[in-house]
Amino acid sequence: MTLSHWQKMSPVRKSTPDSNSPRYESYDIVVIGAGLVGIATAYYLGQLGCDRVLVLEKEFIGYGASGRNAGFLLSGMAEPYSRLLVGMGNDSAREIFSSTIENHDLIARAVSDNNIDCGYERSGSYHLATSEVERGELEESVDLLKRDGFDAEYLPTLDGPVGSRLKDYLGGFFSPGDGRIDPFAFVKGLASNIEVIEGFDVQQMKKTNAAVELIGEKGKIRSVMVVLAINGYAPLLENYFENLVFPVRGQMLATSPIEENLLGDSIYYANFGYDYFSQPPGNTILMGGLRNRFIQHEIGYDDSLNPDLQSSLEDYIRDNLGIDAFKVDSRWSGVMGNTIDGLPLVGALPRNNAVLAAVGFNSHGFGLGMVIARDLATAIMKNETSDILKRFSLKRF
Repeated sequence: MTLSHWQKMSPVRKSTPDSNSPRYESYDIVVIGAGLVGIATAYYLGQLGCDRVLVLEKEFIGYGASGRNAGFLLSGMAEPYSRLLVGMGNDSAREIFSSTIENHDLIARAVSDNNIDCGYERSGSYHLATSEVERGELEESVDLLKRDGFDAEYLPTLDGPVGSRLKDYLGGFFSPGDGRIDPFAFVKGLASNIEVIEGFDVQQMKKTNAAVELIGEKGKIRSVMVVLAINGYAPLLENYFENLVFPVRGQMLATSPIEENLLGDSIYYANFGYDYFSQPPGNTILMGGLRNRFIQHEIGYDDSLNPDLQSSLEDYIRDNLGIDAFKVDSRWSGVMGNTIDGLPLVGALPRNNAVLAAVGFNSHGFGLGMVIARDLATAIMKNETSDILKRFSLKRF
């Protein structure tokens, strides 16, 4: 098992044996998966008055992609806004973009309300062009974003010391509302008042009269309703998702701290999101992506390192960021869940409406997970759906 930079900074502690016993004989709602979406769903269910909520996790809180990502809080999706408009239409694209901004606000509020020490800051992001095609799409996207009332600035070149270091990029745009966070610390902090059983591997969901039985090697747990929040791992538990959610692997590394801050406070996203990097406090360099160069290899569930891709990440730091002297402190991988249309899947399973799913976040769980968790909790407790849940409904397939 690899451990991310974040998981090394905040040591993994599994629950004690005593806390691995369920508090109740049965629950109103059991959430499977203790990543961002699962923990946030339980968090909002508790705020709405659901007392008997339990989260089950096969490994430990924040084990999966939620504790292995770059810690970027980005507005929008991986595709430039201009592409979203073409693919979805103006109203839907604007709605999704607005939801990602609201999602960031919900994270900021949760950090404040729960006093979570997770290095959160609204530092802005640069979306950098690596080709003339990308440069044109980013420039067009800025015009469209401004037209639709969003804050964005197109930059033909990057100024100052950072600009001279990142001289090989063909401009891009700056999004001032974006930010960064320690994702592992955030998820653990949000889970602090939630009942979670770690090390419970749910192997079967069995529908009974007025309940769902969750069966694993550690026993059975009954619940009136279940929320499946295991993202790319969904097909392993529920075969309904076999042709809808596909596991892909991301690779990252973190250097040992270098002598000075060379990249500023912002986060950087380039090559349509395939390249991403930052230098958080402490002056380590975080570098991830490049899976487009190894697309046939970076699939499946193995938590393993790709030596060629890892070597390419090091070369990227030297060649693109102009940083020659560094040592690598951490290398890790993480499994993400992609869908056939690039959008999450949320809603009740067709053959068992006591089981709801929120999976397939296409590497943007921290961009939409809080909004979806809040709206899903509201739909469960108040029978009120939202436009974003309708947009991501399972019924579209």
